[in-house]
Amino acid sequence: MMEQDIRAVLDGLGLLIEDSKDAGKLQAMRNYAAIMALCADLRRAADEYNGTWNITMVISELENHMAAVAGLFPTWDLPEDQHRVGAHGAISKLAMGTCFGLTV
Repeated sequence: MMEQDIRAVLDGLGLLIEDSKDAGKLQAMRNYAAIMALCADLRRAADEYNGTWNITMVISELENHMAAVAGLFPTWDLPEDQHRVGAHGAISKLAMGTCFGLTV
């Protein structure tokens, strides 16, 4: 996957996270499904780079936070805002130049 494609996926993930801020339950689930599809693209791209394990761990972190926002993990007792902050943090990690070899 080219750098511009990875950046587009990361931007799309950020927009979906923000969209879930005021989303109802159904829209939160739709956003989560879209996030899972984008994360699958990132996992495929991660196969091309060294450090794949670290990249997939961060992708899993993002997926888990957004699953909690969508209500799939009701046992997580963090406020939704904290999960969104955690998801944005994961995107920031993925956007680092050392992750996918992106230029800063």
